[in-house]
Amino acid sequence: MANTPLHQQLSIMKQSFFDEGLLDHEQVSYLETLENEDDPDFIENLFTMFLRDSSRYIDSIEKALEATPVDYSVMERMMYRLKGSSASIGASKINGETNTLRKVFHDGDIESAKASLQKLKEEHANFKEKLVIYVGMLKEAKPSEY
Repeated sequence: MANTPLHQQLSIMKQSFFDEGLLDHEQVSYLETLENEDDPDFIENLFTMFLRDSSRYIDSIEKALEATPVDYSVMERMMYRLKGSSASIGASKINGETNTLRKVFHDGDIESAKASLQKLKEEHANFKEKLVIYVGMLKEAKPSEY
């Protein structure tokens, strides 16, 4: 990465994700090794896909949890998908909150699951807000193809 003010900002922002525990340094470092000249937008695309998919998973979890009776199969499937996708990009806090939600849900404590879901939604909104900015900066930092 060139040493421009924008690249410096990206580096500082990425470090803040690590410092805040939003992203796992080891996982992101591994993902960065997968980005190459054949797929120069790998990280950008992966984060964009996570933002899209994780929002859908959380919406589905919320609808399943509010259904009467609770839609257990959708809950299981969406929690599993959210856990997997957050782990794959190293979204530490979202993965942790998803694990908490899974535990209280499996314990049968629906009211605690609803409270846990709200905490997960807050954590996701915070992460999403920051990651959208980061992905936008990644796009801006890419060299022009013209």
